[in-house]
Amino acid sequence: MNKKAYNLAEMVMVIAIIGFIVMLLYNTINPSYKAVPLAYSRVFTSLEDAIYNSYEKIKQKNALFPGEGQNPDPFKSAQQLCKLIAASPFEEEESSGYINTVVYNCGENFQTVPEYIRSNTFNESNMAFQATNSMKFYISPLQQVKIKNAVSEKQIVTIRYFIVWVDLNGKKRPNSAFINKKGIIDIVPFIVTTRGNVLPAGYPTTDMRYFSAYVQYPLDNTPMSSQSRTYYDAQTAAFNGREYPFYDVFSIRDSILRQHQGTALEIKSFSPQSSTYDKPCKIKKSTDEPLCKVEINDRF
Repeated sequence: MNKKAYNLAEMVMVIAIIGFIVMLLYNTINPSYKAVPLAYSRVFTSLEDAIYNSYEKIKQKNALFPGEGQNPDPFKSAQQLCKLIAASPFEEEESSGYINTVVYNCGENFQTVPEYIRSNTFNESNMAFQATNSMKFYISPLQQVKIKNAVSEKQIVTIRYFIVWVDLNGKKRPNSAFINKKGIIDIVPFIVTTRGNVLPAGYPTTDMRYFSAYVQYPLDNTPMSSQSRTYYDAQTAAFNGREYPFYDVFSIRDSILRQHQGTALEIKSFSPQSSTYDKPCKIKKSTDEPLCKVEINDRF
């Protein structure tokens, strides 16, 4: 009996169909590659809005933001921050937060996570709250870092901050703040300063799948902004490793990273594509203020 052979076109069609099915299965089994970066963008925006609104509300009352003042208690300051940003689902809880929750532990059950995360020490007992979209939030105690101001290195600026960790996909894996073989993490850190700023931190700052940034050039230069790049690259291109805590909080990177070497905030095995200033950002003297700014791309 004669057997009919497949021709080239039919073989190509079969391979294409198999490839399409494999792609669908891959995205179904490993949704993290799309879902996690999208979730990162959303929680960054939500956290920025919550901190901004909380900061403005407190300042209108002439009160202190958590962590301000003389000798603040690191634990109580973190608890106050929790109450500011999370809205309790229970009427009896005193809460004025901006992120809706289904689990609220900012009251008597509040616990912090260690200042220096060296392993996956995130669990139900030290979770600050869980948002209605299933994201889990963890907060470290108040910390501080001393930074030499690049405009005048004799001037030391003390930055107080919290680290807010967010599990982007709740119970779904990998449930890790450490980079794995698949090149993805789902527990991500943000620096929240007592000045009301939210700064990206850790591995996502080197991966454009999570978010991207660009350099905003001075008004007397064209083009107005650079191409999209990683946040880490944008910092290098705009500031060349210098830090200007008074002028641009987005310049702060190295001082905090040095303080957290060996932890989940440390960035390993990354060589920035930008190794020096972008040309429009170069300053004439080392004591000059920065010419450029780092802008984070719109995330929607």
